[in-house]
Amino acid sequence: KAGKETGMPEGAGVPSFLQESSSAQAAASRAAKAYAALKHAVGASHSLRLARLAAKVKLAQAGHFDKVLASIDGMIATLRGENEADIAKRDQCKEEYAKIATNVAELSWLIEKNEAKIGKLTELIELRNSQLDKTFGEIQDVQQHINDITAERIAENEAFLKAKGDDEKAIELLTSAKNKFTAFYTKNEINMGPIQGSVKGVFAQEDPEFAISEDQAPDAEFSDKGARKGQSKGIVSILTMIVEDLGDEIKNGVKAEAEAHASWEQQMAVATKLEEELFAKKVSLEEAIAKRTGEKSAELEAKSANEGDLDNEHKYKTSITPDCD
Repeated sequence: KAGKETGMPEGAGVPSFLQESSSAQAAASRAAKAYAALKHAVGASHSLRLARLAAKVKLAQAGHFDKVLASIDGMIATLRGENEADIAKRDQCKEEYAKIATNVAELSWLIEKNEAKIGKLTELIELRNSQLDKTFGEIQDVQQHINDITAERIAENEAFLKAKGDDEKAIELLTSAKNKFTAFYTKNEINMGPIQGSVKGVFAQEDPEFAISEDQAPDAEFSDKGARKGQSKGIVSILTMIVEDLGDEIKNGVKAEAEAHASWEQQMAVATKLEEELFAKKVSLEEAIAKRTGEKSAELEAKSANEGDLDNEHKYKTSITPDCD
């Protein structure tokens, strides 16, 4: 009867109120469980989308829960995509952190090398500067030595020229006096005999022997023109001896002057050669200092660049940390 009224096959049965009530209760139970799970997830993730979905589940009526399930499926698909994106992001962050660590290690090593080379170059520059200062002092010493021996040589030469000039004037004067003594005897054709050129022959003569008493008065006789030629000869001999001695003194002075000048030239050759070597050493040291200074400047620039790159690596790591952690 019922089947006929309802137009359904007999025995098919019609949902009772109890069955509908049981179905509604089951749906409500699933909704409550879903809501509880979503609420817990919202508390852990603070996701607004999950919060909205939890609100839909709570407000859903029986029979409309399928729509909520569809929303959950969509949400799961979305979360799955986001999870895949998070995994990709995580892998990217790991790769970036690894690159940063490698770059930091390499840059730190380069900076250590920069500092070591800068220290070595600084020591070399200080050594070369010390050697240059010493070379400057040696150059000054050599130049002072050259000035001293040159001044001494000039003084010696001036003394030689003065002594030579004085001797030559004395010879000229004595020769003039001797000529005046001998002019009279030459004019009157009086032979004075050989003239001695040594003072020994003049002053070594013994006193003459007198044939008569030395107390006897001389005869008052007038002497002839050659009566005093012996005395004149003695004077001429003395003058001749002095002139010869002065001539020897001039010759010895000339020889000593030549030897002194030769000695000075030898000293000057040694000193000049040493001065040239010191100037060459000075130029070499200055070039070495300039080269090392340039290398140090380049190394300082390289160190500064490496330090800048290292700072950039640290800044980059700081910038990606919020997204990666």
